[in-house]
Amino acid sequence: MNLDHDLATRVNELTPTSGVHKTTIKNLSLIKIYDQMLTRIPVIYEPCIYIVVQGSKSALLGREVFVYDAFNYLVLSVPLPLECQIHHASKEKPYLAVKIEIDKQLLSELIVETATPHPPRLFKAIPGIFVSTLNQDIKSTLARLLAYLNNKNQAHVLGKLAIKELLFHVLNSAQGDLLKAFVYQDRQNFQIAKVIALIQQQYSENLEVATLAATANMSQSSFYTYFKAVTSSSPIQYIKAIRLHAARRNMMFDNLSASDAAYNVGYSSPSQFSREYRRFFGVPPSVDVHETLTR
Repeated sequence: MNLDHDLATRVNELTPTSGVHKTTIKNLSLIKIYDQMLTRIPVIYEPCIYIVVQGSKSALLGREVFVYDAFNYLVLSVPLPLECQIHHASKEKPYLAVKIEIDKQLLSELIVETATPHPPRLFKAIPGIFVSTLNQDIKSTLARLLAYLNNKNQAHVLGKLAIKELLFHVLNSAQGDLLKAFVYQDRQNFQIAKVIALIQQQYSENLEVATLAATANMSQSSFYTYFKAVTSSSPIQYIKAIRLHAARRNMMFDNLSASDAAYNVGYSSPSQFSREYRRFFGVPPSVDVHETLTR
């Protein structure tokens, strides 16, 4: 059996239309895209395991490009603003992928259950993103996970177990320690992850770098260095990206005007919001919304 072909066939069958499809298994989504992206699109991914089963995609973070395809999967341990691009997709052979959002509670429990004796020996901040080789264990687990979607009872009971097993294999992969580092509470990576979670909840408020550094129990200079190592952006740039993406969602899905969306995410000046939005997304807010909704 050609497992790679089987995974692509299964995802293709489970996604009748182009787009992102949530499934009956918690934290599991399937993606089908017919058109390749000629330019990079700014997006924010939550912590997840992202497995491409047909086609290829790249993500730009800072100056580093991460390519993931049928041979390599992507892992994000913290929410990151990325610029993504799909390279191979067509009506005849669509881009197909599986996204599994990481449940941090499950991740922590799994690390305890596997009886890791000591935290990984990582004494510096590491990027909250990495690409790793897709091995046979992960492929086999993924095949079972997708098969459970055909049966409601199996999806409800066995789906959760399959996701836990897949996470187990990722933790035990060559780069598993990079993911574990964001769970151990006495490590800088965990402290940065904690601050990022705070920003996700309070991005519309006036967040001072000094306050964020204190939350991480670091000096401002150390906090800045570690934060940029994890996210490839400064704290202020990161907050701005989170606000702009949130405003875009408000306009797209909540039908808010640009000025209302701006105030909703913490901007006091609509003109400043418009300038920064255009600089970030490449087009003014009104044009972006119109073009996206009429595609």
